[in-house]
Amino acid sequence: MYTLLNNSEASKFDLYLPGELVASLHCTITADEIMFVYCEAIEPLDSERHCRELMRLALEDSLNRRIPITVSCPIARKHIDNDPVIGAHMQTLPKNVGHKHENSVE
Repeated sequence: MYTLLNNSEASKFDLYLPGELVASLHCTITADEIMFVYCEAIEPLDSERHCRELMRLALEDSLNRRIPITVSCPIARKHIDNDPVIGAHMQTLPKNVGHKHENSVE
């Protein structure tokens, strides 16, 4: 079972499996915007699954703030573009909040 820690002192979200840090999403959070800067898998086994779960949980946490989310990390963008659950999370942003993410071009 995954646990997400909003590590605001280090400006990142950390994803844990019991007793083990498996992935981090570095971000900047201001009163006007949340920017997902880069995602790193600490644990190489199942890194795709860890990053996907990290994005899902970080988006859930971020959507509660009701401010725009900018995604500059290519790994994060890939998961938003390719995962229907994560993509649906991004679509739940109210129109007056919006987001600056655009589908990546491949």
